[in-house]
Amino acid sequence: MHRLVKTFSVNVVVALSAVALLGACGSDSAKGPLWEPVPECEGASIVSLAGSHQMVISELEIGEIEDGFDLDLDGEPDNKLAAVRSLARSAINDSFEDFEIVIPLEFFDFDTPGEDDCVKFAIYVGNYRQDGDEDGEETAKEGGDCNDHEMMINDGMPEVPDNGIDDNCNGLADETVVGKGEKAMTVPSTNTDDADSDGVTIADGDCDDTNPMILGPSAVEVCGDGYDNDCDGSADWGVDGDGNPVCTPYDDAAEPDAITLDPLSFNSDGSPVIAFSSGTVRNVGGVLKLEAGPSIFSVQIPVIDDLKLDLRISGARIEADVVQMNGGWALINARLGGVLDANTADKIRGLDVPEIGLLPEDSLLDATFANLLGPLLGLPALPDSSGWGGCRTPDIDVDQDGLEAFCDVDFTDDKSVVGVCIDGDGTAYMDEVDAQGVVTKQCSEVTNADGSLKFVDGISVEINFETVPVVLPASN
Repeated sequence: MHRLVKTFSVNVVVALSAVALLGACGSDSAKGPLWEPVPECEGASIVSLAGSHQMVISELEIGEIEDGFDLDLDGEPDNKLAAVRSLARSAINDSFEDFEIVIPLEFFDFDTPGEDDCVKFAIYVGNYRQDGDEDGEETAKEGGDCNDHEMMINDGMPEVPDNGIDDNCNGLADETVVGKGEKAMTVPSTNTDDADSDGVTIADGDCDDTNPMILGPSAVEVCGDGYDNDCDGSADWGVDGDGNPVCTPYDDAAEPDAITLDPLSFNSDGSPVIAFSSGTVRNVGGVLKLEAGPSIFSVQIPVIDDLKLDLRISGARIEADVVQMNGGWALINARLGGVLDANTADKIRGLDVPEIGLLPEDSLLDATFANLLGPLLGLPALPDSSGWGGCRTPDIDVDQDGLEAFCDVDFTDDKSVVGVCIDGDGTAYMDEVDAQGVVTKQCSEVTNADGSLKFVDGISVEINFETVPVVLPASN
């Protein structure tokens, strides 16, 4: 599985894990929506970074079918995403190892864990890899920045002779290069001075003889200080004898690591974008059980370069066991479920995953309903008698007016894209195009008379996860 498949799988999962409150979805059907958001319970206000029991998601995987919530209230679990569980597993694991998935949580009105009728929590987008000196190089990864305090020190810089510093992040200070081309050899410095009086010379392996915090290969990496303490060429990075990372926010340490939060985590007034405001905790057989939702949530997720995905889940809910760990309270046996709706899927663009027919110019809706992903997920198809035979439907009828369907309108061309959206009552809406044939409005953007989205049905999803304690900025 190449990198782009990994990016796709990971960010769909991230989207399902990082969610932010919206209003109720509208519908012009007589039945009304399948669920209504739960109003905020009475209790302490949600104030960013002023809560308690800060934690970060440490394990995450797509669940089995039976792990799903009963979203359509038919007595059976719903989790269509289970079909790609095995496909996504290695990609998700790799992304945790590379600190690409960092999702912190913070609880409010829950100072002493126990039974509680009103529990609130925020979910943030976090960063463990840092670029504090803004030189474009991040710490906490192999081959990353070795000094996050100096912009002129990173692996793209030339080595400056005799300054006692590893300028090019190769783990050596003041080395010289002898020869050219294939015959070039790196010769370590033989300087036996100890300018920083730390007991280690450059000749002994000290890669920064101006800083006593940097000692060389025998040192233990200090996590989060932005320095390459052990001179392996990367700051806040290293592995132990078993190949496990020395620095990670995902272990149950007595002293949890600190992480920073992405600005996307906050509204303009500083409040968290992502908030569950009506949870409860019950003592069931001696185990504290958290429940929150359902509601409708949305957040922007940065993916690659300048690409941000505007993702939304409806009917989002969380269940988990609240337990004490070495560094504080955390969640285990946790699961998050909801619906990835059609309009959201149509906004996921710019990814290149040819294995599922997803091209940069197309959307996830196209890949799902006009290409390979729909059959892979086992989405049902309309019968020929409907007039739209073969067009696939999602599995959750959110607005309860009949399952919607989405279809390619021209099977004779070389483009596999959704061009028609069929409402639950059978009314078809085509993409709007200009005189040059350019789409000016996707059919998934059609609205009801009150301005709410018409196409809100979607694919059921469920994610299993666990958390460990972490330190957020206000507690640094």
